[in-house]
Amino acid sequence: MARRKANLRTRPKSVTLQSGGSQDADEVGDQDMHDASTQVSTQVSTQGSDVQPAKRVTRGPNKYLEIWDLPDDQEIELPLNSMYQPVDEGARTFTGFLGTIARKPHMCPIKYLDWKVMPEELKEECWRLVKRKYQVPDNPKAYEGLKKFTLQKIGKAWRDHKCRLKAKYYIPHSRNKARVKSNGPRKCIPEDWNILVDHWYSDDAVIESDKNKDRRSKQDDIHTGGSCGYAMHAAKKAKTDGHPVERAVLFQILHTRKDGSAVNPAMKEKMDKMRELLADPENQLQSSDTSGSIAWSRDDVFAKVMGKEHKGRIRGVGFGPTPSGQSSKTALTDSEIRLSQARDDEVAQLKASLATMEEKLAGFDEMKEKVSQFEEMEQRMEERMEQRMEQRMARLLQQMQQTTQCNQDLSPVEQSPPLPRSSAASHQPRSL
Repeated sequence: MARRKANLRTRPKSVTLQSGGSQDADEVGDQDMHDASTQVSTQVSTQGSDVQPAKRVTRGPNKYLEIWDLPDDQEIELPLNSMYQPVDEGARTFTGFLGTIARKPHMCPIKYLDWKVMPEELKEECWRLVKRKYQVPDNPKAYEGLKKFTLQKIGKAWRDHKCRLKAKYYIPHSRNKARVKSNGPRKCIPEDWNILVDHWYSDDAVIESDKNKDRRSKQDDIHTGGSCGYAMHAAKKAKTDGHPVERAVLFQILHTRKDGSAVNPAMKEKMDKMRELLADPENQLQSSDTSGSIAWSRDDVFAKVMGKEHKGRIRGVGFGPTPSGQSSKTALTDSEIRLSQARDDEVAQLKASLATMEEKLAGFDEMKEKVSQFEEMEQRMEERMEQRMEQRMARLLQQMQQTTQCNQDLSPVEQSPPLPRSSAASHQPRSL
């Protein structure tokens, strides 16, 4: 039975699916979503007049039950840009749903210390679940691009989940390890939780944690993108301006506060340099891709100000793209994207035709082998017939020779019997 496409924007709970959340889908990860409303109350102590501080009441993490309970005959549309990043309003919901998968203790166990050592069968199970809920592209290249993005995003959400567990339950010093183990979260598997706690208190983990804290304290690249990822911001601006946006322009948008000021003096200095370089038309990238992909190159304005790219990622374009992918002066245009997809479809059709021809050829070879076997059988039968004919001829010749020999051995009398007398002779008178 064909599956119907379910558009979240038309569902009764579309507001919850589209706008729920407060973390950045591409930079911060899938953190627990909190309601914006707070309940302010004061509590007076029964033993005195001490006033307790206001307590912020939250509704807890978003479980995205609308997606988990989606009927099997429906699937959610997921628009992608040319870099296979989710865009449009459904992108935020998509990454939030991936966060719920990462928090499932049986689908993504926390006992593994690195996403790379997570069993492949568990990753494939996560991907199969996503395919049941979302519409995936038929194009092989786009299919693999979305699959790679999805698994990487689940891996990041899984790491962020363990980071939040440590921030909430970890107590420094090894003497508190037993206490942390006994007071673990309710939804975690006890055996997995013990393995994770043992890792937290290992010497290597403590040293690495201190180094990471020091590195984090030196970072000044604080963005103001909110719950929307870079690709989603780029798609909105491309639709508004009518032309693609390059990462130097988007960098200024996502590092500026609502009042127009930069997030800090260091970012202001860098943004001023970018504006100065972008004033020269020769430094601007030319592209007609309005799908939401961010135009970039290894020597664009962003690279001149921020420095060359590091291995494994591209700064300023959001989650997913890597330097081994697109890197040119001019980003892919819409026509080039269509041509690329057409070529991919043609290649897929050729592969299917080749597979069909190989099947036919295999059948032809099988038939040819059967014909060869039949010819061999026919030849053997002819040889047997010839042998039988020769044997019969030999027997007949032998019989003829035996008959001739028998005739030669008979006496002349036996061979020539007396001639019978004629009737005339029988009537002649006898002499007296």
